[in-house]
Amino acid sequence: MKRIFKLLFTIALPVIIYGCAAPPLPDLFWPEPPDEPRIKYIRDYRGGSDFKKGSAAVDILLGAEGGGALKKPMGVHADTKGRIFVTDTANADVFVFDTVNMTGTSLAAMGAKLFYKPIGVATDTSGKIYVSDSQTDKVTVLDSTGKIVTYLNPDVPFKQPSGIATDSERKKVYIADTHTHNIKVFETETFKQLPTIGKRGKEEGEFNFPSHIAVDNKGNLYVVDTMNGRVQIFDSEGKFIRAFGQFGDAPGMFARPKGIGVDSEGHIYVVDAAFNNIQIFDEEGKILLAFASYGSDRGQMILPAGLSIDKDDYIYVVDSWNRRVEVFEFIGDKAKSRLVPASIKK
Repeated sequence: MKRIFKLLFTIALPVIIYGCAAPPLPDLFWPEPPDEPRIKYIRDYRGGSDFKKGSAAVDILLGAEGGGALKKPMGVHADTKGRIFVTDTANADVFVFDTVNMTGTSLAAMGAKLFYKPIGVATDTSGKIYVSDSQTDKVTVLDSTGKIVTYLNPDVPFKQPSGIATDSERKKVYIADTHTHNIKVFETETFKQLPTIGKRGKEEGEFNFPSHIAVDNKGNLYVVDTMNGRVQIFDSEGKFIRAFGQFGDAPGMFARPKGIGVDSEGHIYVVDAAFNNIQIFDEEGKILLAFASYGSDRGQMILPAGLSIDKDDYIYVVDSWNRRVEVFEFIGDKAKSRLVPASIKK
């Protein structure tokens, strides 16, 4: 058996490294032609090996970990510097993928072996990293090197904190405290607690197990009100603006809503783990488009969870069952401007 494997490896290795490349796969767009494309599939990330030079196939054959592989990813956050932070409950760690310098590491590798069940992650423009741990009921603040700065200390202790979002312009960090059914708010410089948003209930501004949250470029807060089957929107002062959605299986309805994000043009993206897709809404909550489907191929997912949208309108979705983060692009004004040669830009 060893001789057979050695022979196969001897034959396969040159093919992997030098052999014929597979033909390029066709681009994936939503909606499909002839409609104007609005979402494009880009690629996926599965671990540190995606940020190493050389062949990932060789890493697999040789049994290399390549800097660590995702096992059960949950949350994702794309910062302004091209880094992708991914919480992983099976690894009890937070991965840090640098798409600019093509390096992969984790907070544990940086010395922060602190977490048991990390769920949410976010950063602010000063470089601080915020991580929620639903097993220890803590929200840890770290500096850019992975050293602990402090723990957020609310007047009512956290009970399974989950989603985190920052508003660096207004120096706020929001935490969805799932089992106290509210959103806790802190200053990002002093870590002083600010007035809490919401309480348990079904009325406007009330929650039933809130989970994922996001902040747009105006400072508005978007909350996935999970067990009420809706999304609620608040202004930067915590004042209720509107809500949309209900439980159901028709377009625009929710079954298991999870990750949420907002692009540069104000479109709202909501992951649904039961539908295995992402629905896009306008600012008023009207359904515009859905993309992705059930499966393990490109642009497919099983039990998707967190979502984050970066400053360039790239969309990062945690495909939890398939152990990866899928990357899509919103083809809006920013994407179209990237297609224009610099020499003719005004």
